[in-house]
Order: sequence, then structure tokens, then C-alpha cells
Amino acid sequence: MMNLRKILAIGTLVAFSQLSTAETQLPKAAIFDLGSLDTIAALDLESYVVGVPKQVLPDYLKQFNDARYTDVGGLKTPDLEAIKTLNPDLIVITGRQAGQKSALEAIGKVQQVEAFGDNYWESFSANVTSIATLFNAKNAADTALAELNTDIESTKADIKDNPTILVVTHNNGSFGLRDEPIATQLLGLDASKVPSHVTPQKRGTRTFTSLSVNNIAEMKPTTLFIVDRSAAIGDTKNTLDIAELKVELAAQDAGTIKVAYLSPKLWYLSGNGLQSLRMQVKEIADAL
Repeated sequence: MMNLRKILAIGTLVAFSQLSTAETQLPKAAIFDLGSLDTIAALDLESYVVGVPKQVLPDYLKQFNDARYTDVGGLKTPDLEAIKTLNPDLIVITGRQAGQKSALEAIGKVQQVEAFGDNYWESFSANVTSIATLFNAKNAADTALAELNTDIESTKADIKDNPTILVVTHNNGSFGLRDEPIATQLLGLDASKVPSHVTPQKRGTRTFTSLSVNNIAEMKPTTLFIVDRSAAIGDTKNTLDIAELKVELAAQDAGTIKVAYLSPKLWYLSGNGLQSLRMQVKEIADAL
């Protein structure tokens, strides 16, 4: 029986395909999903982009700070008036904009994209192909995906010594366990086991697992990867002090844990694009 997530991924592809128009009338798009934006850039489709959330663009997408692209607001605070002025054929969003989805649908066709499930590559590929199909660039996307897959497999083959990893999100001095399929599914890395006395918590519909420095030391990963939310959203007063964390780990007899600070905006605000996934794979491999 076909996996439900596979059905959903195919449904996303069909929905995108139905948006496709004649080759001479490709859609103009406002893009909130930074992964879709970097896929569009990788496929040389920037000319069809009319609006982007300039407040949060990571450095690798700085070309979209150009005046030819309208600023459409923040990731959680879309500028509806600016978007109305653009009159886009397509608005690509993620869950961060879900609260404004109805308002955006009153302006233009909205497509919400996510990478999810127990087969990350399948979900990721479906998103890339869906975006490319909109702009009659499926063949280019297929080629790019094949090349990226080859690079990932090569990177995976070069990883030695069976390291164990732990990926956490930092926010204002607190740490939370982060399930990172790029590390575990694509690169085949083993995640450190969470101690049995550490239990997940629920907040509304969201489930998360808080970790103390003591918990991290107890888990003893070869490499600790940190996604700093505070830095990603510009909360400079509360960004992580790496030197202080290393001192705390050493005090817990875990000074041998390698600490890798991942690019905050790339990992917290972006990802799931042809360019971002390649950079994320490289950051992980380089830090091991």
C-alpha cells in the first residue's frame, strides 16, 4: 500500500502541476519559503520572482535584496498590502505563514510546502520537482537532484569512524532536541540516545524535548551540532556563548565532545532547497 506521506507528496506535485501555464506565460511569484527561493535561484528562474521576505534573507540569498524584488514582510508577518500591489500568480508559503493563509489566498493562489516524514529525500525531491514544474524546468530539476544525490552519497562514503551526533536548537539559554534527517537519513549518522529519565513535553499541539547541559554531557555524542535560534532571529543579546558551553561541558567530564555551531539562518530559517541542502550536508561533514 502506498505510504500516506508519499501520497501527500504526489498530491503536492499534482497541485503544483495544475498551476503551470503555457511556456510564454509563466507565473510571477511571491516566495516566503526560503528553500523554494534557493531552488528557484539554482535553476536560474529568479526573473519570475517578484517578492521576498527581505528581513530574514540569509547571506547566500543576498541577491534578492535587490530593488527589483519587493519586500513582502516577515516570515510570520506577511505585508498583505505589499503583496496585493504585486498581484502575484503564486504565493509559496510554509507553516510559519499558516496563520495568514486565508488572507493570502484572497490575494492569489497559495501553495504551502514542507519537507516531512520518514523519507526526507523523497519529500525534498517532490518539493523541488513541484517548484520546477511550475516554471517548465522539471528536466533541469531532475538533473540537479541527480547531481546532488551523487554528491551526498560521496560525502556519506567519506565519513569515517562511526561518529555519533546530537543536534540541538538553542534559544535564549535553553536547548531542545532537534530531529535532523539530513544527518541521520541522508548521511546515515547515528544519533546519541536520549536518557530514559528525559521525557518529551507537550505545548499545545507541539511536542519537544528539553535538554540541559548535563543531559548533553550524559549523551556523549562525538559531535554536538547547534542551531542557534536566537542568532537566526536577530536576538543578539541571547545568542549562545560557545566558549561558556565548552567550559560547562568540561565541568561535566564531557570536554571531548566536539561542538559545531551551524549557520543560524541557513538551518533555522531556510533549508529544503537545492542550494541550502548542499550547504547543510557540507557543514555537517566538515564538522565531524
